[in-house]
This record gives sequence, C-alpha cells and structure tokens, in this order.
Amino acid sequence: MIYLSLDGINKQDVYYVMISPQGGYIFETDKGIHYTISFEEENPFGGCETYQFIIEKRERARSAHDPKVEQTILAILNQFFLENLDVLLYMCDDSDGREANRNRLFFSWFNKNADPNRFTIRTANATVEGKGFYAAIIVENRNPLLETIIADFEMTAQVLTAGKP
Repeated sequence: MIYLSLDGINKQDVYYVMISPQGGYIFETDKGIHYTISFEEENPFGGCETYQFIIEKRERARSAHDPKVEQTILAILNQFFLENLDVLLYMCDDSDGREANRNRLFFSWFNKNADPNRFTIRTANATVEGKGFYAAIIVENRNPLLETIIADFEMTAQVLTAGKP
C-alpha cells in the first residue's frame, strides 16, 4: 500500500480523508456517500514502480455532481505525485457500461486542474469482447525514466489494442 501524508491531503479544502481499514483512503461526502481511493501495485512500466489508481464509490446510488469529490480525489493524486516519482496507471471499470463516461469525467477533472507542464499522459482504448477498455498512465515530467516508461506503455497498449506485438 502507498502511504501518503494525510496532513498534506487534509490541509486542502476537501472532504476529510482517513486511512481505510481495508487499505487505501476513504472519505464521506456531505450526502453520506463513501469513496475509497487506493493504489494497487502493478507490473512496472519502463523499470519504474507502477500503481493502479482505483476510485470506488461504496454506495451504488446515483449522486448529484459534487465538486468537493473532484477536489478530494485530486488532492490525493497531488499528494501521491508530491511524494513519489512512480507511474500512475488509470483504468476504467466496465461493469456497468459507463466506462467512457468515467474516463471523460476523470480526464476533464485532471486536465482542468493539473499543470500541463508537470505531467505526461498517455492513453489507450479499445473494444474487447464488446466492452470499452480505457487505460492511461500519468507520469510526472521530472521522472528520469519518462521516455522509457512512455515507450513501454505504448508498446503494451499496441499489443492490447491491436492484438499484435
């Protein structure tokens, strides 16, 4: 598990974030919706530690737009990159057919709030067995392995999306 500074996250104007008993980070919205944010270790890209970024909404009920959810998730991501030069792997859940919406929402948040000179993002998407598959890596530009990481991701994405080496 990745341990991030809760003080660093919570000093921003966000929902109060705690360590989840199951691992990761948890917060509750004003409407009583619980989110768990976690980082699961993946196979390295370009020789760099890689963590899959997971956002899980505990309650299945639909909820209205809440800008503090966006701010809280971005505060956790910001803390991750302040403390690590690791690769962040983002993949969308396809369990309910809304993966394209999730992908657009996440990247609209990220692109609206992140310094474009700070990060390199590479994306891949494909339809596999009738389901949309969306993946991306986010790497801070100060990572000394940036070019190798990008090349490794692009090769992997080509294999996954085209079915060819």
